[in-house]
Amino acid sequence: MPDAICLFASYAPTGDIPAHTAYYLSELTRCGFTIHLALSGCENIPDDTLDFCQRTGITPWSRPNSGHDFGAWKDLILRGCAGQASRILLANDSVFGPFSPLPTLFARMEQKEADVWGIAESLDVLPHLQSWFICFEQHSFHAPAIQRVFLQDFTQMTREELIWHGELGLAVACRTEKLQTAAAWSDGQGILSRSIKKTNIMHSHWRRLLRTEAIPFIKTELLRDNPFRLMSVRHWKDALAEQSTFQTQWIEDYLKQNPPRPNRPQINLKGRLLYNLVEQITGRAP
Repeated sequence: MPDAICLFASYAPTGDIPAHTAYYLSELTRCGFTIHLALSGCENIPDDTLDFCQRTGITPWSRPNSGHDFGAWKDLILRGCAGQASRILLANDSVFGPFSPLPTLFARMEQKEADVWGIAESLDVLPHLQSWFICFEQHSFHAPAIQRVFLQDFTQMTREELIWHGELGLAVACRTEKLQTAAAWSDGQGILSRSIKKTNIMHSHWRRLLRTEAIPFIKTELLRDNPFRLMSVRHWKDALAEQSTFQTQWIEDYLKQNPPRPNRPQINLKGRLLYNLVEQITGRAP
């Protein structure tokens, strides 16, 4: 995979990299990616972070905490970090994992020969790839409509606006450019997919996705905030593959240092009941 570049967005006001994120970054380098790491909110990069980046061949960049992930990716693009790479991966630090080998995932997705692919596809509003992991081939990344999405001013956008202008905007841009997209898992697959309101599969299907190794990640938000109050989340350790080299202690340490956010989304009772029902059914499914 020559000249494969990963633009990685991380919220890091102290400049420190949590152990689970360091593992994720190291696994990406083993997949052949040269990583440019945006440390949002960081003014001075600590020596430990600089040492880790030097050992793993990662280039760190400090930046203001503005524009969320899309703002970070835009900064890296404007710095020329993507260049003429043959493949460009956008990723962020919003997940724990991987819990199974990433090369297996890349090999599986390469067989689909898509112009753009991601790990999770949502059908909410319109089919779109969740932006925490999206991989572009060179021609697709530099397509004019795609570049117009990345070059927006994200600094004043709310999280909801970023979803509309960034995540959903990329879906519209892919259609405009007639790019073929694919996903490791779509919420159009599986049980109940056509009979109930669409849910975020990274919450409602988390156990099934881990057990089948369809998606070898857990969203940080799920274990830290559990916005839908899923009863199964307390058993997250039991869902992880025993042979994984990922250490569960990394998650435990992170959760101790990062309690639930005081401004976490408030989900109504109907939403919580729906997610618990879907999770119970999919969690038992083969």
